[in-house]
Amino acid sequence: MKSNTKKILIIATVIVIGLVSVSQLIKNRGGVNVQCQTAYDVDGELVSYRQDDPKWKDLHLGESEFTMESSGCITTCIATAISRSGNPLNPGQVATLLSDNGVFDQDGNLQWGKLDEIPGFNTKVYDKPDVNAIDECLAQGYYPIVKVHRNTIFSYHHFVLIIGAVEGEYICMDPLKDGFTKLKDYGNRIYAVRCVWYEDVD
Repeated sequence: MKSNTKKILIIATVIVIGLVSVSQLIKNRGGVNVQCQTAYDVDGELVSYRQDDPKWKDLHLGESEFTMESSGCITTCIATAISRSGNPLNPGQVATLLSDNGVFDQDGNLQWGKLDEIPGFNTKVYDKPDVNAIDECLAQGYYPIVKVHRNTIFSYHHFVLIIGAVEGEYICMDPLKDGFTKLKDYGNRIYAVRCVWYEDVD
């Protein structure tokens, strides 16, 4: 009897490992490996925020069930990206502004076209996630928001903000970590590139 129980546990473990592996393969589809070839200054005065800060972690994204803590990485990246603009907002203020303007859909996803309609905000959604998209944004003095894959056992997609490039490495701010990270920490693989900046409206 014990032998049969052990066999069942082994089979169940193999099945779980197989399902997790297949899940990760599916998540990794469509990504592009990028290699940094140009240096861009890292602005040390950008404000680094965390999406799980107690001051705003419980705010919901629009009318959705999702909160800043669970799904606020893009919103937090936007707050950092505009932190040296003429209208700096912390992640809680950004979340409230976007919620009030219907930028989040019912699933908490950000609708980029609606964000672009808010006075002062400008967005660019790159069709192709590659090094050219990243460099175009950085060269214009803006900061690309890139979708990456977190290197955890049950890894998942996440958004980080690229704030410059030094010695062949893209430097990032991760809304779930303190201090700087590097794109190589996520395998130098990206799945989407977005750019958001703020300009004062006359």
